[in-house]
Amino acid sequence: MINKQKNSKVCIIGAGNGGLAAAADLTLRGNQVILAELPEFYKNIKKIKEEGGILLKTLKSTGLKGGFARIHKATTDIGEAISESNIILIITPSFAHEKIAKECAPYLKVDHTVVLAPGNIGGSIDFYNSLMDNGVDENIVISEMECMMYACRKQNDSTIYIRGFKYNLGFSSFPSVSTDVEIEKVRKIYPNLIKRNNILETGFSNINPILHVPILVSNISNVENGKETLMYYEGLTKSIGELSELMDQERMELNTFSKEIYLKPMRDIYKSWYYHQGARGNSLVELANKNPIYYESMLPNTLQHRYLLEDIPFGLIPMSSILEKFNIENNIIKSMIYIAKAITNKSFKGEARNLESLRLNDKSPEEILRFIKYGAIKK
Repeated sequence: MINKQKNSKVCIIGAGNGGLAAAADLTLRGNQVILAELPEFYKNIKKIKEEGGILLKTLKSTGLKGGFARIHKATTDIGEAISESNIILIITPSFAHEKIAKECAPYLKVDHTVVLAPGNIGGSIDFYNSLMDNGVDENIVISEMECMMYACRKQNDSTIYIRGFKYNLGFSSFPSVSTDVEIEKVRKIYPNLIKRNNILETGFSNINPILHVPILVSNISNVENGKETLMYYEGLTKSIGELSELMDQERMELNTFSKEIYLKPMRDIYKSWYYHQGARGNSLVELANKNPIYYESMLPNTLQHRYLLEDIPFGLIPMSSILEKFNIENNIIKSMIYIAKAITNKSFKGEARNLESLRLNDKSPEEILRFIKYGAIKK
């Protein structure tokens, strides 16, 4: 059970599913929350402003309390939202990180705690680079979680339903020497966070690309024919699970490069997230097939879905790019990328994160590890 906290002022940027879930949950647990959105997406907060808050519904096993959350403020004034807060949660799709950083740049101070939830691979570096490009010259620390905290869906513009809440979610900072300080600040609102060694660990520990992409690619006929399929109970079969496990083995080869990297098997990460909600089993298939929170999780009815359009360019592509840099074979991951590109008819060129876009291409693997440990600190 999560205890109430009453000493954090939190700005949440992004009023999608995750943003509404966090705003409602943190408010009901006693925090002052400002929900901020970009002006062009004012419609996302319009009803919340009119009603004064968000109605939160929860699955009992989450341990979270539902009810009407009367949030402190909903606004499109990013500067106002940041200036009144000490923790800044960025809960947006990965493709928005650069733009959000640009909007935040004039207002962020060195004592702000900035967290991407999630960062996906390289998110904190991408965000930091954008801050620097837009005039920030202080020692701003950017932290990230390895996945979004909630499994949730909007029921309408001011009602959110949370069916999953992750315990033991990984957290790290860029630079990683700042993680100990930053995680204690964020544990005031999410006390179950687990420290990861660095942002390679958090980025490589997001299960979504390893699970979502093989399920969609392997269920292409069900998706295109509009067949109603329970994504994890029916769409995730033994063979698809084995494919995910093989991708996971390639991912974990990063452990062989350095003692500063310790990636756990995805099945162990997943079990630690959802054991309190009933996830049981020894493989990804068993865990997902038996997880009670998936009772209504349906397979998407289009391939133009974030399970491919986000998990490929901000998950598998940068993962493969980094594995290649570290001289680690990842033929199955690369094959999955090629197939996903073909079936979505997208090249992701100029959109996907990679070592070049993260400005790490000219660094050796050893230099990359030093950079993520110390790189953001200015002498």
